[in-house]
Amino acid sequence: MRDTPRTFVGSVVFLLDGPVCCHITDAVHGHVGRLPGVSRCALDVAAGTLLVTAEEPVDRTDVIAVLDRVGCRVRS
Repeated sequence: MRDTPRTFVGSVVFLLDGPVCCHITDAVHGHVGRLPGVSRCALDVAAGTLLVTAEEPVDRTDVIAVLDRVGCRVRS
């Protein structure tokens, strides 16, 4: 992700580091889904990925900060 733009429009997949507990799923959907510009987020617990779709520019660091707060670490 270091070579990609900081903001995005469209769909971006975040690779999560380590296992994701199922009880975190609601928190991820609730908090990431409320970020300005985010139109959809889909967490795949088995694959350890989060697909975020934005219709307006969204800052990747905002998504990562939310994930950190709910206990999901993003692979660098």
